[in-house]
Amino acid sequence: MTKYQHIFFDLDNTLWDFDRSSILAFDKIFEIFNLINYGIPSAKDFHKTYFDHNNRLWDLYRKGEIDKDFLKIERFRLPLKDYGIVDEKLSIDLGESYTDYAARLVALVPNTMEVLNYLKEKDYKIHLITNGFLEVQSIKMQASGLDKMIDYSFVSEVVGYKKPDHRIFHHAMKEVGGNIEDSVMIGDDLSVDIIPAKEIGMSHIYFNRKKISHNEMLDYEIFDLIEICKIL
Repeated sequence: MTKYQHIFFDLDNTLWDFDRSSILAFDKIFEIFNLINYGIPSAKDFHKTYFDHNNRLWDLYRKGEIDKDFLKIERFRLPLKDYGIVDEKLSIDLGESYTDYAARLVALVPNTMEVLNYLKEKDYKIHLITNGFLEVQSIKMQASGLDKMIDYSFVSEVVGYKKPDHRIFHHAMKEVGGNIEDSVMIGDDLSVDIIPAKEIGMSHIYFNRKKISHNEMLDYEIFDLIEICKIL
């Protein structure tokens, strides 16, 4: 019998296919706002420009160097500026529309529900630790049905700590009545999800979906979520 009782998942790009939902949302906003008329060649091109800025801004947000409101405005203002477009209202409108579509256009990582059903049948307690914003993550959970599979969700915005801060992991385990020995963390981001779990002695499963090369010594590494069923 496994020693684990509490399974902690990351959400974006671990259970929820953030990359896919983001692309779908960009297709929508590109059409709705007629962005081709602004000189932006395609939704794909705009998404790539946005993606680079968004990743950098999220890194600053995780470090506490910028706040949520700044991130939400700048992640569209900056890519628009790259196309020579300076329009504050458009930046805000795009951000609001994108956030709504990206949360409602359901895109789960393959085998998500199969794995969660398997874990439920094994009587594991299933939880989330996510750095996303509460209102967005809540919509994703409800739209996809993930809310019915998760026992407790810990959103950094509510907890007050962001991964990779060790305190969010300790907080989550304490709240569910778990501890280092009976908990395992599963996530797709080596530096944000897995390394901090390893540093505090928490068991971990690195979901290396993109097959990123690394030199870390890990408890487990998988390339498809279904492999969890062979471990737990």
